[in-house]
Amino acid sequence: MMQDQRPRRLLKAALASCAFLLMSTAAVSQEDFRTIGGGKREVTPEVERATQRGLSYLAKQQHAEGYWLADIGFKVNADYETTKADAAHTGISALAIMAFLACGEIPGRGRYGDVVQRGLDYLIRHTNENGYISQNGTRMYSHAFATLCLAEAYGMTRSKALRDALQRSVTLISDSQNREGGWRYKPFAAQSDMSVTVCQVVALRAARNSGLHVPKSVIDNAVRYVRRSARSDRQLNWDRLQRDRNLGYFNDGIFNYQTGRNARASFPLTAAGVVTLYGAGVYEDPLIDRGLEFLKKRLSRYNKQYRSHYFFYYGNYYAVQAFYMAGGKRWNFYYDHIKDYLLRSQVQRKGPEFGAWTCEVGPGSNFGTAVATLILAIPYQYLPIFQK
Repeated sequence: MMQDQRPRRLLKAALASCAFLLMSTAAVSQEDFRTIGGGKREVTPEVERATQRGLSYLAKQQHAEGYWLADIGFKVNADYETTKADAAHTGISALAIMAFLACGEIPGRGRYGDVVQRGLDYLIRHTNENGYISQNGTRMYSHAFATLCLAEAYGMTRSKALRDALQRSVTLISDSQNREGGWRYKPFAAQSDMSVTVCQVVALRAARNSGLHVPKSVIDNAVRYVRRSARSDRQLNWDRLQRDRNLGYFNDGIFNYQTGRNARASFPLTAAGVVTLYGAGVYEDPLIDRGLEFLKKRLSRYNKQYRSHYFFYYGNYYAVQAFYMAGGKRWNFYYDHIKDYLLRSQVQRKGPEFGAWTCEVGPGSNFGTAVATLILAIPYQYLPIFQK
């Protein structure tokens, strides 16, 4: 049954993208934009209030220059090593802007139009001549989030300034792909990993949907890299054996962090693998089905284990995309679970954190709030990349 419905979903996605392209010669009013988005079917009043509280919190956190602060750093096992605290962060700023876009807010119009416009102007200012979007040492993760944000905003507005910055950032991603077919922390890195690669593929897909050229060879090479990163049946059987012996066994997933025999697997990496295949235009594949079943089985345990940890937001940022593209019962299962969890965990006591989702280990509450708001707002279908 799912196979019969998927072509219809893909056709609707293509028609929705065409609708945005046809509006390229005129500014889009917020009323028109909400009509095109049109996906309120799964949004309850509780979700509506929660997303509005999240947006209110984020709006108050934005600085006059358009950025949001976060702790810049990197993963160290299950911890987060901060290299620069409370710094302007291009990646977190991009996620915050996308939270507004996902709720139907557009640049220069409506309640938060100025917030969105300031944020986009900030990203444009920090796109250098080579196309790299970075500040304070942010890396390719942040570059990809910023590129995705520019692509989504360009798809809604057809702004020349956005297109110019977007084209440079897309070219940097394409040119930075290495021989393995993936990407790593910095442009033109020799090695690859699944986590960074999925960010780039999603950004390229959004850019392509917005009308920019993305070389087919770049996407094809990324798909080959993802397939090589999948764990073999032998590895999966070994994983099960080790888990039976020791519940703390680390490898637990369908896709590896990197190619190679000793690479680790996890919930976020499995979600990333599925999303990369979807983003590359692969919609029917045993790896996708296997990955989605794994995510479904591990979802509740994973979220309980990493509550208020950046692993939670990072994993579900990819999981929501994977399940949304899958659609049907899988999507309903996931959204019901994550919706209930996020509604319970939002800060609702009066104070400076009111409306936030805290992130006690990781970049901070601006990150948690941006991602949580994005997740809850996906059914609105206002972001072009999440239209069906």
